[in-house]
Amino acid sequence: MRRVTPRLLAALDAVDRTFGRFTCAADNPCTHCYGDDGIPELTVPGVLLGPDLLGSLTYRTPSMFEDHAAMVRRILPQMARGLADGTVHTFWPADHCLARTRWRGWPDDQARVISEVFDAWWEDLVTAPEPLHPVSQAFATYAAVSGDLARALASWPDDDVANRHFVAVSREWLDDLIVDDDPIDVLPFESEPTVAEIMSAWYVTTGADRLRGTDGALADLAALLGLPYDERMSRLYGAAPADAPT
Repeated sequence: MRRVTPRLLAALDAVDRTFGRFTCAADNPCTHCYGDDGIPELTVPGVLLGPDLLGSLTYRTPSMFEDHAAMVRRILPQMARGLADGTVHTFWPADHCLARTRWRGWPDDQARVISEVFDAWWEDLVTAPEPLHPVSQAFATYAAVSGDLARALASWPDDDVANRHFVAVSREWLDDLIVDDDPIDVLPFESEPTVAEIMSAWYVTTGADRLRGTDGALADLAALLGLPYDERMSRLYGAAPADAPT
């Protein structure tokens, strides 16, 4: 059986205590999508939803609900445990219901519980040798839900297992960052600064040093993000930008 950190177990229990009593009107979701009866299970606290229904609600657009926040509160205990056990996927980070809900403005006790369970989930996942979600997708979900990409990057644990995952995803991310593309989808709208700008700045100040002890060539590539685009291309390919790979 996969180990779960005590911190995550405690955080999941806190979600149950805080949100387990909430209900949601059966006809709150769009009845065109869910039928004339809506979802009667939502009206009873604690009743487990089928996995397909839970997955659908987790990633449905807020415009499909009369009260999106009510639906999110109702499914939170089961959804959080589904993320923890790998049964709720992380394919569409920016579309996660909590990424599109202003939960940080909810009552303080609720917001603290959500923040802690996602911090604990991320720490548990990235320190596991064989995580239940792809690390890049899980990180993007964590960053999208937290709403603070810079904080999410700074939270990457510094231990052997987490560092191995960091090297692996950096190989993927740096291919995009070196040409100023966003490597992960964490925002439901355009923003300034961009994802690429936030991640590049972090690699220059912190990420390259984290890579230095494990993969020097990758660290050197990360350090190039501090240079203007044209100079990066020249250093990498010895060519003018028009001749550089696209």
